Amino acid sequence: MIFRKSVDIKVDEKIIKKNRVPLLIKDKQWKTIIGSTKNKMVDSLSKELNELVDEEKQLQKKLGTFKSDKEKLINRVLHLSDLINSQGQENAMAELENCKNQITIVNDNIDDTLEALEIYPSKIEEINLRLLKETIKIAYRDITTDNDELLLVDKKIQKLRGQLGQLRDEKSQLESRIGMLYSFLHMMLGPEEMEKLDIRFLDK
Repeated sequence: MIFRKSVDIKVDEKIIKKNRVPLLIKDKQWKTIIGSTKNKMVDSLSKELNELVDEEKQLQKKLGTFKSDKEKLINRVLHLSDLINSQGQENAMAELENCKNQITIVNDNIDDTLEALEIYPSKIEEINLRLLKETIKIAYRDITTDNDELLLVDKKIQKLRGQLGQLRDEKSQLESRIGMLYSFLHMMLGPEEMEKLDIRFLDK
C-alpha cells in the first residue's frame, strides 16, 4: 500500500470546533502519537504554537497585574477623597491627582493588553488546526505502514499455524507408532524382560 505524502488534508472546521479539539501540544495522546517522529512541519508548528500560548499567558499575567494595580489605586483614591472631603486635608490633593493620572495610564495599559489578547484565540486555533492536519497525515502514514506490517505478521502466523498442524500430526503418528511397538514387545517379551531392555536401550 502506497501513502501519498503530499496529499492535501481537508477537514470540516465546523465539525472540528464542535468536537472541541484540544490544544495538541498539551494533549498526552497527541504526544504519544507523535512520539519521536521527525517532521519539520510538525516541529515548526509546535514551536509556533508554544510561543503563541506563552505570549498569551504573559499578556494575561500582565493584564492581571494591571487590574490589581487599578484596584489598589481606586482604593487609594477613595481613601484620599475621604481625607479631603471629611477631614479637610487639602495636602492630599496632589497625591489624589497623581493617583487619578496613574489610573488613566493603567486603563490605557488594560485596553492595549485586551486588544493585543484578542488576536490570540483565533491565531492559536488556526495553528492548532494546521498541526492537526499534519498529525492526520502522520497518523494515516503510520496506519498504512502498520497495516502492511500487520498483513505480513498475519501471513507468518498462518504459516506457523500450518506448520504447527503438521507437527501435531507428526507427533500423533510417532506416539501411535511408539505405542504400537511397545504393545508388540510387551506381548512378545513380558514386562520383566521389557524393563531390562528399557534400561539398556532407553536410559540415558
